[in-house]
Amino acid sequence: MKYLIATAIFFSSIAAFGQRSDNNMAGQQRWVFGGDIALSFGTNVTVIGAAPSVGYRFTERLSAGGGFLFYYYRFKDNLGELSTSIYGPQLFGRFTAFQDLISNGDRLFLQTDFYSINTEFLQVVETDPLTVEQRRDWVPQWFVGGGYYTSIGGNVFAGLTVMWDVIGDSRAPFQSPLIRGGISVGL
Repeated sequence: MKYLIATAIFFSSIAAFGQRSDNNMAGQQRWVFGGDIALSFGTNVTVIGAAPSVGYRFTERLSAGGGFLFYYYRFKDNLGELSTSIYGPQLFGRFTAFQDLISNGDRLFLQTDFYSINTEFLQVVETDPLTVEQRRDWVPQWFVGGGYYTSIGGNVFAGLTVMWDVIGDSRAPFQSPLIRGGISVGL
């Protein structure tokens, strides 16, 4: 089920980050606004989510920031229907290691994301190993990895990010590797 969630988010994510190529960044050019939007509708699965974020560009190559995420999931199969949601704060950091590798405006970057996610999971009751209860708890996830963005015309970029969870909590909603693809539009 977790792989289904990750796949749905991957194929339905749209990222919008402020992009500027000026070397002398003034106050407004240092702020980066963006996030992810997830929409997936099907006979057995519905995913609706948003993760707005705001960051600050400390240098031309280094930015960091935070945001909040909320995803609603509905799964239906022969055994019934399950609806749940996950939510929580997130922090990110990104360092552009290389620019203009293949074409003008492309970037190869290192990225880290930290999430504290409130999620539901099933847990065996200690006093009765044959009983399972549904619980909600805060679960940390810390991803490290990198990605590539390239210009596909004007202020529009296409990108791919691959990251791995270094904490590895079995209750975590996102599995490693976390793969995100999207389109960025410079504002």
